[in-house]
Amino acid sequence: MNRKLLLVTISLFCAVMGIHSQDNAKSEDIGNYGTTRSMSEGINHALEVTTADAKQNIWDWQMHYKLDAPLTVGKKYELKARIKGSGNGTLALWPIDTASSNTNQWGGSNDVQYEASYDFTTSWKTFTWNFSARFPLNELDFVFGQYGGSIFFDDVTLKEVGSDKELIVNGDFESTLTANWEKISWQGGVSFKVVSTSYKGDLLQAIKDAKATLEECTDLKREEAVAARAELENAIAEAEAFVAENDEDYIAETEKLKKATANLSQWIGVPESADPNFQIYLCFGQSNMEGNATPEAQDYENVSERFKMMAAVDFSNPVRKRGEWYIAIPPLCRQGTGLTPADYFGRTMVEKLPDNVKVGVINVAVGGTSIKGFMEEYVADYVAGEADWFKNYMACYDNNPFRRLVETAKQAQKYGIIRGILMHQGETDGGMGNWAQNVKKVYERLLDELDLSADNVPLLAGETVQTDQGGYCGGFNNVIATLPNVIPTAHVISSKGCPQKGDGLHFTAEGYRTIGKRYAECMLELLKSTGMNGVAANESEVLSIDYFDAMGRKVKGDCQGLKIKRVTYKNGTVKSAKAL
Repeated sequence: MNRKLLLVTISLFCAVMGIHSQDNAKSEDIGNYGTTRSMSEGINHALEVTTADAKQNIWDWQMHYKLDAPLTVGKKYELKARIKGSGNGTLALWPIDTASSNTNQWGGSNDVQYEASYDFTTSWKTFTWNFSARFPLNELDFVFGQYGGSIFFDDVTLKEVGSDKELIVNGDFESTLTANWEKISWQGGVSFKVVSTSYKGDLLQAIKDAKATLEECTDLKREEAVAARAELENAIAEAEAFVAENDEDYIAETEKLKKATANLSQWIGVPESADPNFQIYLCFGQSNMEGNATPEAQDYENVSERFKMMAAVDFSNPVRKRGEWYIAIPPLCRQGTGLTPADYFGRTMVEKLPDNVKVGVINVAVGGTSIKGFMEEYVADYVAGEADWFKNYMACYDNNPFRRLVETAKQAQKYGIIRGILMHQGETDGGMGNWAQNVKKVYERLLDELDLSADNVPLLAGETVQTDQGGYCGGFNNVIATLPNVIPTAHVISSKGCPQKGDGLHFTAEGYRTIGKRYAECMLELLKSTGMNGVAANESEVLSIDYFDAMGRKVKGDCQGLKIKRVTYKNGTVKSAKAL
């Protein structure tokens, strides 16, 4: 997403939030327009300037504000105005000295200052012009000749830098319109009037615009994402505070905006050192995630250097130090554990992903543990009542495996981006009626502690050994199947056909390889659907090219104004960029 387009989105949305906060400070009364301003609906007034069709030159349509006194030459001034249109367009500010003998000699004249031009949209945005007066400027000319439709002005202010004195009369249009405003006399087709606008309608439109724009972002830089999410989270909070419980329109659009902002979360809390092409996956659970089958010769061979594991505990054989990366040769969990689904998950991922992408796993698992072993409010009492062998396992993680997983994950975030969470747990919890709800708590706590978004970091949960394979806990797969109903971003990984080692609980090495690959196949599909798989699309395999405006409406490629070009490739990859 282009920085300019991103800032447009943030600014217009936060500007609308500002309207709401201003409205709360106003009392309900009857304005000069004979309209009741309702606190619930939030009626505001603005200046509407309407033009005929678009012209060839930007100066062909204009609206002027005549100052009561000229600006002082050499002084610095700041002009602000909230502006939106019935469509997208461009507007520029040209302050002028109408008393000059060189009046209206536009090209490099001695009476006009050509200040910045801005693109406006159908949602409110605050524009700011900072300039020094080179002439005794006594008129502000807003020019927008290449636009046809209505432009709305509100909260127009002009102050000398360092002064609180307002130089615009009635810039919020809440009183009788003064004669300072006038359209140009030499060009027909311009009309203006004060109109009532609804804060509710502005807010709803801004939410829709923000959602549409954010859905197109695929290439945000870290600093853009951090700034954008901070602004938009504030905006969402303001929107929710303004929403009535029964206001279905607001509720629906706010929820959509939350979804759209999820793509911004991938960088939050991540230091500058993080490599966006280093995908990190957290793995937790009990003995099947810990790894119970003895690795075979093939499991030690041909492990790519692009597949890493970060040790969550110290190892003596092989020698590994907690918090450091190593090539992911088993064991991946702790010394003495065996093959785990994480092994062939990672191998399959690096095999299918581009050569510039690395994959890292962190495995914190405890054989025999209930999900309560990962819940800090229960873990102390839970461990105290268990057998010595279990206490020894828990002691490896200072009796708090959840905290160890978080601490290790934070260390890993210095190097890459957490893309998913893998879980294999449940055999111990066959009689727990609220197991899925407890899993949700653990998942959401991980996301919260690590500043992650569920939409970017799905939960992949593996099934236990199937009943037809002699699994003692095969019936619990019916409970695991309910996870997506409780956690919308949860995905169940099938264990069908995965053989068990004879104890009815644990897979064979072959079974771990199979289910590990299935975890990877699921994750690869999820990455592909979100455009985060890093697969380089072949330009010769384009399926379609579409263009969208800032509100997400499909437009022609040659249309005017900001638009997004979206290219869909035959391999399913979608790339978006700003098009001029």
